[in-house]
Amino acid sequence: MTHRRTVAAGAACWILAAVGYVVAEFATALAVPGYSYTEQYISALGVPAWSPRHYLINGALYAQGALFVLGAVLVVRAVRARWLGALFVLLTVAAAVGDALVAFVYGGSPLWNDGYEWLHALGAILAIFGGNLAVLAGTTVAGRAVGGWSYRVVGTLIGLAGLVIFWMLQNYDYFTVRYAPIGTVERGCVYTVMLWQLVTGVWLLARRR
Repeated sequence: MTHRRTVAAGAACWILAAVGYVVAEFATALAVPGYSYTEQYISALGVPAWSPRHYLINGALYAQGALFVLGAVLVVRAVRARWLGALFVLLTVAAAVGDALVAFVYGGSPLWNDGYEWLHALGAILAIFGGNLAVLAGTTVAGRAVGGWSYRVVGTLIGLAGLVIFWMLQNYDYFTVRYAPIGTVERGCVYTVMLWQLVTGVWLLARRR
Protein backbone atom coordinates (compact mmCIF):
# COMPACT_ATOMS: atom_id res chain seq x y z
CA MET A 1 0.00 0.00 0.00
CA THR A 2 1.44 3.36 -1.01
CA HIS A 3 1.92 6.30 1.35
CA ARG A 4 -1.13 8.11 -0.02
CA ARG A 5 -3.35 5.06 0.12
CA THR A 6 -2.26 4.29 3.65
CA VAL A 7 -3.07 7.84 4.77
CA ALA A 8 -6.43 7.64 2.99
CA ALA A 9 -7.24 4.33 4.69
CA GLY A 10 -6.40 5.80 8.09
CA ALA A 11 -8.51 8.87 7.36
CA ALA A 12 -11.43 6.67 6.32
CA CYS A 13 -11.17 4.72 9.60
CA TRP A 14 -11.46 7.92 11.61
CA ILE A 15 -14.34 9.32 9.60
CA LEU A 16 -16.22 6.04 9.91
CA ALA A 17 -15.50 5.92 13.65
CA ALA A 18 -16.86 9.42 14.22
CA VAL A 19 -19.91 9.28 11.97
CA GLY A 20 -20.78 5.72 12.95
CA TYR A 21 -20.70 6.53 16.65
CA VAL A 22 -22.85 9.66 16.39
CA VAL A 23 -25.42 7.90 14.20
CA ALA A 24 -25.55 4.86 16.50
CA GLU A 25 -25.98 7.04 19.58
CA PHE A 26 -28.79 8.99 17.93
CA ALA A 27 -30.56 5.80 16.82
CA THR A 28 -30.24 4.39 20.34
CA ALA A 29 -31.59 7.55 21.95
CA LEU A 30 -34.61 7.59 19.63
CA ALA A 31 -35.83 4.35 21.22
CA VAL A 32 -35.75 5.78 24.76
CA PRO A 33 -38.78 8.03 25.38
CA GLY A 34 -37.84 11.26 27.09
CA TYR A 35 -34.09 10.72 26.86
CA SER A 36 -32.23 14.03 27.12
CA TYR A 37 -28.86 14.65 25.50
CA THR A 38 -28.29 17.55 27.87
CA GLU A 39 -29.46 16.04 31.16
CA GLN A 40 -28.42 12.37 31.00
CA TYR A 41 -25.20 10.40 30.67
CA ILE A 42 -24.31 8.71 27.40
CA SER A 43 -23.77 5.37 29.14
CA ALA A 44 -27.41 5.33 30.26
CA LEU A 45 -28.17 4.37 26.66
CA GLY A 46 -26.14 1.18 27.10
CA VAL A 47 -28.26 -0.26 29.91
CA PRO A 48 -30.40 -3.13 28.48
CA ALA A 49 -33.09 -2.83 31.15
CA TRP A 50 -33.73 0.77 30.15
CA SER A 51 -32.58 1.12 26.54
CA PRO A 52 -34.16 -1.14 23.87
CA ARG A 53 -31.33 -0.47 21.41
CA HIS A 54 -28.50 -0.71 23.92
CA TYR A 55 -26.59 -2.98 21.55
CA LEU A 56 -26.18 -0.10 19.08
CA ILE A 57 -24.37 2.28 21.42
CA ASN A 58 -22.33 -0.48 23.04
CA GLY A 59 -21.34 -1.85 19.64
CA ALA A 60 -20.47 1.65 18.48
CA LEU A 61 -18.13 2.06 21.44
CA TYR A 62 -16.23 -1.09 20.49
CA ALA A 63 -16.06 0.03 16.86
CA GLN A 64 -15.00 3.56 17.80
CA GLY A 65 -12.05 2.26 19.77
CA ALA A 66 -10.96 -0.28 17.17
CA LEU A 67 -11.15 2.19 14.28
CA PHE A 68 -9.33 4.87 16.29
CA VAL A 69 -6.41 2.48 16.82
CA LEU A 70 -6.42 1.15 13.26
CA GLY A 71 -6.45 4.65 11.81
CA ALA A 72 -3.58 5.66 14.09
CA VAL A 73 -1.46 2.66 13.08
CA LEU A 74 -2.02 3.38 9.39
CA VAL A 75 -1.24 7.10 9.58
CA VAL A 76 1.80 6.58 11.82
CA ARG A 77 3.09 4.00 9.37
CA ALA A 78 2.52 6.33 6.43
CA VAL A 79 4.30 9.35 7.90
CA ARG A 80 6.97 7.21 9.59
CA ALA A 81 6.57 8.85 12.98
CA ARG A 82 8.71 7.13 15.57
CA TRP A 83 8.49 7.84 19.29
CA LEU A 84 5.62 10.30 18.90
CA GLY A 85 3.86 7.84 16.63
CA ALA A 86 4.29 5.09 19.21
CA LEU A 87 2.91 7.40 21.90
CA PHE A 88 -0.06 8.27 19.71
CA VAL A 89 -0.88 4.61 19.07
CA LEU A 90 -0.54 3.77 22.78
CA LEU A 91 -2.93 6.59 23.69
CA THR A 92 -5.48 5.38 21.14
CA VAL A 93 -5.16 1.88 22.61
CA ALA A 94 -5.84 3.31 26.08
CA ALA A 95 -8.90 5.11 24.73
CA ALA A 96 -10.08 1.94 23.00
CA VAL A 97 -9.72 -0.07 26.22
CA GLY A 98 -11.76 2.63 27.93
CA ASP A 99 -14.48 2.44 25.30
CA ALA A 100 -14.60 -1.33 25.70
CA LEU A 101 -14.87 -1.12 29.49
CA VAL A 102 -17.71 1.40 29.27
CA ALA A 103 -19.55 -0.88 26.85
CA PHE A 104 -18.86 -4.13 28.70
CA VAL A 105 -19.41 -2.98 32.28
CA TYR A 106 -22.76 -1.28 31.71
CA GLY A 107 -25.29 -0.60 34.45
CA GLY A 108 -26.79 -3.91 35.55
CA SER A 109 -24.10 -6.05 33.89
CA PRO A 110 -22.72 -9.03 35.85
CA LEU A 111 -19.50 -7.18 36.69
CA TRP A 112 -21.43 -4.08 37.70
CA ASN A 113 -23.68 -6.11 40.01
CA ASP A 114 -20.67 -7.87 41.53
CA GLY A 115 -19.22 -4.55 42.69
CA TYR A 116 -16.95 -3.79 39.76
CA GLU A 117 -18.77 -0.67 38.61
CA TRP A 118 -15.48 1.16 39.14
CA LEU A 119 -14.31 -0.47 35.90
CA HIS A 120 -16.96 1.55 34.08
CA ALA A 121 -15.64 4.75 35.67
CA LEU A 122 -12.07 3.77 34.80
CA GLY A 123 -13.16 3.12 31.24
CA ALA A 124 -14.71 6.56 30.98
CA ILE A 125 -11.48 8.18 32.19
CA LEU A 126 -9.37 6.21 29.72
CA ALA A 127 -11.74 6.92 26.84
CA ILE A 128 -12.11 10.65 27.49
CA PHE A 129 -8.79 11.68 29.03
CA GLY A 130 -6.77 9.22 26.98
CA GLY A 131 -8.75 10.04 23.86
CA ASN A 132 -8.12 13.77 24.12
CA LEU A 133 -4.44 13.23 24.86
CA ALA A 134 -4.38 11.08 21.73
CA VAL A 135 -5.91 14.00 19.84
CA LEU A 136 -2.98 16.22 20.85
CA ALA A 137 -0.38 13.62 19.89
CA GLY A 138 -2.29 12.70 16.74
CA THR A 139 -2.42 16.32 15.61
CA THR A 140 1.36 16.43 15.45
CA VAL A 141 1.54 13.07 13.69
CA ALA A 142 -1.20 13.78 11.15
CA GLY A 143 0.19 17.28 10.70
CA ARG A 144 3.16 15.74 8.91
CA ALA A 145 0.84 14.48 6.19
CA VAL A 146 -1.37 17.58 6.13
CA GLY A 147 1.37 20.21 6.11
CA GLY A 148 0.97 23.86 7.07
CA TRP A 149 0.09 25.30 10.47
CA SER A 150 -3.68 25.79 10.29
CA TYR A 151 -4.51 22.12 10.83
CA ARG A 152 -2.15 21.91 13.81
CA VAL A 153 -3.81 24.92 15.42
CA VAL A 154 -7.31 23.48 14.92
CA GLY A 155 -6.35 20.00 16.13
CA THR A 156 -4.55 21.32 19.19
CA LEU A 157 -7.48 23.54 20.15
CA ILE A 158 -9.87 20.59 19.87
CA GLY A 159 -7.69 18.45 22.14
CA LEU A 160 -7.18 21.20 24.70
CA ALA A 161 -10.90 21.96 24.74
CA GLY A 162 -11.60 18.29 25.43
CA LEU A 163 -9.18 18.22 28.36
CA VAL A 164 -10.58 21.41 29.87
CA ILE A 165 -14.15 20.15 29.59
CA PHE A 166 -13.09 16.81 31.07
CA TRP A 167 -11.66 18.70 34.04
CA MET A 168 -15.00 20.49 34.35
CA LEU A 169 -16.73 17.10 34.30
CA GLN A 170 -14.50 15.78 37.07
CA ASN A 171 -15.33 18.83 39.17
CA TYR A 172 -18.99 18.94 38.20
CA ASP A 173 -20.47 18.90 41.71
CA TYR A 174 -18.12 21.63 42.90
CA PHE A 175 -18.84 24.35 40.38
CA THR A 176 -19.73 23.18 36.85
CA VAL A 177 -23.24 22.24 37.97
CA ARG A 178 -24.00 25.94 38.15
CA TYR A 179 -23.24 26.48 34.48
CA ALA A 180 -24.30 23.46 32.43
CA PRO A 181 -26.25 20.17 32.78
CA ILE A 182 -24.27 16.96 33.16
CA GLY A 183 -25.12 15.49 29.77
CA THR A 184 -23.87 18.59 27.99
CA VAL A 185 -20.58 18.62 29.87
CA GLU A 186 -19.95 14.91 29.35
CA ARG A 187 -20.70 15.10 25.65
CA GLY A 188 -18.51 18.17 25.36
CA CYS A 189 -15.38 16.18 26.19
CA VAL A 190 -16.47 12.99 24.41
CA TYR A 191 -17.42 14.63 21.14
CA THR A 192 -14.09 16.46 20.86
CA VAL A 193 -12.51 13.10 20.03
CA MET A 194 -15.07 12.40 17.30
CA LEU A 195 -14.79 15.96 16.02
CA TRP A 196 -11.04 15.57 15.71
CA GLN A 197 -11.41 12.25 13.92
CA LEU A 198 -13.83 13.77 11.43
CA VAL A 199 -11.85 16.98 10.88
CA THR A 200 -8.54 15.16 10.56
CA GLY A 201 -9.95 12.50 8.27
CA VAL A 202 -11.50 15.04 5.92
CA TRP A 203 -8.37 17.21 6.00
CA LEU A 204 -6.14 14.25 5.15
CA LEU A 205 -8.36 13.21 2.25
CA ALA A 206 -8.53 16.78 0.96
CA ARG A 207 -4.74 17.17 1.06
CA ARG A 208 -4.40 13.93 -0.86
CA ARG A 209 -5.92 15.49 -3.99
